[in-house]
Amino acid sequence: MIGTITVNPSVDQLILVRGLVKDDANRAVSVLHYPGGKGINVSKVVRELGGVTHAFALLGGQPGEFLKELLKKLDTPLTTVAVKGSTRINTIITDLKDGTQTRISALGPVISRSEMDEFKRRVLSWRPKPFVWALGGSLSWKMDASVYRRLIWAIQKRGTPCVLDTDGEALKQGIESKPFLIKPNEYEIGRLVGKSLSAIGDYLEAGRGLVRKGVKTVVISLGARGALFVSERQSFHVSVPQVAVKSKVGAGDSLIGGLVLALSRGKHLEEAARLGMAASVSAVMRESPRLCLRRDIPMLLPRIKVRAL
Repeated sequence: MIGTITVNPSVDQLILVRGLVKDDANRAVSVLHYPGGKGINVSKVVRELGGVTHAFALLGGQPGEFLKELLKKLDTPLTTVAVKGSTRINTIITDLKDGTQTRISALGPVISRSEMDEFKRRVLSWRPKPFVWALGGSLSWKMDASVYRRLIWAIQKRGTPCVLDTDGEALKQGIESKPFLIKPNEYEIGRLVGKSLSAIGDYLEAGRGLVRKGVKTVVISLGARGALFVSERQSFHVSVPQVAVKSKVGAGDSLIGGLVLALSRGKHLEEAARLGMAASVSAVMRESPRLCLRRDIPMLLPRIKVRAL
């Protein structure tokens, strides 16, 4: 089973327009709502690929109740801790005329110490223990940047590895707890190591530096250039087929979902990486709110290439 943790989930509202005009009234072609947040997305991917998952999230207000209903429709098991504030509503505007996508992310509610303590207690006491916990996404408004570091330290102390996918100070502090795996993208890794990166060799050096600091596996997603996978024993580059990109939302979450599901089934890192990358490519081929599709995987897997570094 794959457990996921989302401390700042969202109801994502996707608005489709045809020719967005600033400072004027715009009529929506359609409006869709779907459950968001990196951990929740990973659970959705694991579910789509035929795996068993359980999502944990802090939810509040009517948006929180709406998110519960949305996940129920997707048959995704969910455990929540109620908070006094309201779960955020993000807005994604897709312009059908030029294919651009504008995302407006809300801050999220203020989470009290007692609410966070109860959430941590629920996670640590969950049985049976998951194969892995996937934590990710932004932190809620005023939430301390050490949240992921403290959660990972407590979880891994009890024997369950953690995957972390976040950015900024939360990622910088998170790696201090030496998670099993982190998945920064090409921009996040640069911010983490404090310098501009561009060549594959630059990213490889940065990944190896993080492994030396105690992170077991570093996955650096590079968009159309694929991804780098770096661990103590091996380093390799995974290239992907060029496809028409319809949405970049959830590509990284699909990578993680496919990767950890394959690992939970006893696959080696290289084989798991191929499934993760196939899921990621499937996600960009699909319009939001759809992430990857299971039926795409058999067609994509033979086109995923691995090169040892």
